[in-house]
Amino acid sequence: MKRTLWLLALLLAACTGSQEPALEALLAAGGEGQVAFYRALDLQRGLSSPVATWSAPGLQDLAYSQAFRRLYLLFPDRLEAYDASAFSLTAVPQTPTATLPLPSDCTEGYLRLGQNALLAHCPGARRAYLSPLPDPSALEEADLTGLPPSSRLALLPAGGQDLLAYLTGEAMGYRPAQAPSGTPALEKPLDAPLSGDPLDLKADGSRGRLLGLGPTATEVRLYTLQNETLQSRKVLGDFPGEARLALDPVAGLVALGRGFQVLEPRDSGPQETFTLFQAGLVGQDGYLYLAAGRSLSVYDLVPSPPQRVAFPTLGLSPKALALIPVE
Repeated sequence: MKRTLWLLALLLAACTGSQEPALEALLAAGGEGQVAFYRALDLQRGLSSPVATWSAPGLQDLAYSQAFRRLYLLFPDRLEAYDASAFSLTAVPQTPTATLPLPSDCTEGYLRLGQNALLAHCPGARRAYLSPLPDPSALEEADLTGLPPSSRLALLPAGGQDLLAYLTGEAMGYRPAQAPSGTPALEKPLDAPLSGDPLDLKADGSRGRLLGLGPTATEVRLYTLQNETLQSRKVLGDFPGEARLALDPVAGLVALGRGFQVLEPRDSGPQETFTLFQAGLVGQDGYLYLAAGRSLSVYDLVPSPPQRVAFPTLGLSPKALALIPVE
């Protein structure tokens, strides 16, 4: 009898996947010149009425810092910061705590969070800028000497500073942001040069590792640099194409593009390979959110392979997602 009850409890935990009690959070979806905020629990039930929708013409990217409870928006000409402690499940005030002009055009740019700094990479202008957290108040230009224009950048926390991490067509590494010849620094050659531009780069500061995606002639490969070891493996099936990573240090790691593949905590193998996903998020709540056009697929990450629990339609086609816990 005890064994039966234990198996039943285990089955119920695997079927829900969510935290107990459930995490109350907003999903911020940015794209098409706006940011829409949805209750995460609504999306998990297939509902998609936004709590609020901000007009954000020219929005390029967004990022959320749990440590500082700030939502950051990137535009071609500026950075904006919002205090997420003022957000609730019923109201999301559009009142920036800071607005910082950018000296270069950041069209097609993106954001990366470090431990103490925010990186805005503007590939078209061949510039990258660092601003202190929590509220952008000044800019320092990162020194990109020796890095090709197509490099993907991130910030790797180490020893109290944020190192400039990079993935090029031939190498992965990191170095001080303003001192390319300084220390600590490490660069490892890829096992073979990429056949196209690097696709994505994430820094997992909790484990001191870099995670990057790049195409070869026949596939997309995941590159992992940890300590002084660089490893690579094939992901997302047999054909190269646009791809990106979604990471939560606790909940898991997912590669997405033409289909998706959960890589951590358990490898799911390629899933939904006929769907092109343009944005993805691994949430602290144990759910995976994947956007394809205006359709959002919500997956429970506990089963392997993950189980889709809802398929709501959004009012926009997002290119960036963020999960924002609220009180």
